[in-house]
Amino acid sequence: MENSRQSSPGTGKLPERPSHGEAGAGNPKPLGSVSPPGTAEAEGEMSTRRVVVDAPAGASSSMPLQRHKAPFRAAPSPSSLDGLPASRTIAVSGLVRTPRVYVGMTPSGPTGGLGARVTRRALGISSVFLQGLRSSGLATAPAPSLERDLGAVEDLGGCLVEYMAKVHALEKVSQELEAQLRMHLESKATRSENWSALRASWASSCQQVGEAVLENARLMLQTENIQAGADDFKERYENEQPFRKAAEEEINSLYKVIDEANSSKMDLESQIESLKGELGFLSRSYEEDVKMLYKQLAGSELEQLNVPIGTGLDDILETIRIHWERDVEKNRVQAGALLQAKQQAELARRAQTQEEKLAAALRVELHNTSCQIQSLQAETESLRALKRGLENTLHDAKHWHDIELQNLGAVVSRLEAELREMRAEAEQQLQAREHLLSHKCQLQRDVASYHALLDREESRTQQKVAICQPGRELSPETEPCQTGTLNIQSSEL
Repeated sequence: MENSRQSSPGTGKLPERPSHGEAGAGNPKPLGSVSPPGTAEAEGEMSTRRVVVDAPAGASSSMPLQRHKAPFRAAPSPSSLDGLPASRTIAVSGLVRTPRVYVGMTPSGPTGGLGARVTRRALGISSVFLQGLRSSGLATAPAPSLERDLGAVEDLGGCLVEYMAKVHALEKVSQELEAQLRMHLESKATRSENWSALRASWASSCQQVGEAVLENARLMLQTENIQAGADDFKERYENEQPFRKAAEEEINSLYKVIDEANSSKMDLESQIESLKGELGFLSRSYEEDVKMLYKQLAGSELEQLNVPIGTGLDDILETIRIHWERDVEKNRVQAGALLQAKQQAELARRAQTQEEKLAAALRVELHNTSCQIQSLQAETESLRALKRGLENTLHDAKHWHDIELQNLGAVVSRLEAELREMRAEAEQQLQAREHLLSHKCQLQRDVASYHALLDREESRTQQKVAICQPGRELSPETEPCQTGTLNIQSSEL
């Protein structure tokens, strides 16, 4: 067993392909070893599994057994996969086992977007011991169980040949797909180069469209502003109508008050004229009465002058006293009448001035009231305009705030959708990784079982050959079998 595995290159042993992890190292893995899960294979690196099998007798040492890395995303050719047997039954010493040889693609994930992993397994042994028995000159007949074992070994060799044919077919299909992909990319690149001529016109058209959109937006904004101004003026006009009607009614009422004041003024003037006429009449009657009294007094004095005057001093003094008392009484009566007339005239003049002052005060108060009303109306209108402006500003702010909220909500929903997609993709990748790891473990178990089976069958066959030919040893020159090494590579995505 150890001699067959460590045979020299002259015996037909094929060269081994080192793995990616062993490219620069000088210590390759031992034959038949399998890398445990959790090493560099779990990180996406390529690992090498080497299985030493016996090449079939009909296959030459120059037959290419080197594995080529097939593109993961290339679909296999249906013609190359139709003839692949689903399974083969190996009967060794009464033990039935299915080798399960797979040549194809196993999609990772529901959609296959992560690529495909090509799993290629082929294990078989040649008819070494059958050729050795035929070359020997012994006439002993083989046992029936040994014939079954050798038939199973020949079936495994045929499986290996078929597998190599499948590998060559897949390599050819891969090369064709790579050529088609290269042609497609070149044609796409040429089409993209032809688009550069339209890029300038496309950019100018986009710029014109953007300018037209901006101009349209500006015109729409101006139209909306003009419409808003017209609506504002219309609303102000409608709001001014009741104030105008109220002011007209107030002015009409003030006109009525003025008319009443004028009528009362005319009445007072007529009363003053009548009082003046009465005063003139009274003054004239008073003058006539005074003249009549003067005449009466003058007549009495004349009559008294005719009275004989006494010669005594007492009589003369009495006469002078009586005369002056009469003059004083007459002057007092005249002064009282004049004072009373003056007082009446002063009272009438004061009443007239008070009425004039009251009318002037009423006029001034009316003017001040109208001015205050106008100023209050102007202030009210300014406050209303300010209120409308603030309401419009608040409405615009709310509108833009709602628009910003809608935009932010759309962005948040889009980001949430992307996050859900990324989580789903991560879950798919994890599931694909778990699937690949389970598949890898299954492959490792299958390789280990095949190693055990090959070792057991080889040991049994050597024992039987040693029993049949006790004096003869198999040398490398007479050995009809040429051993080869098959590197089975598996990739982790």
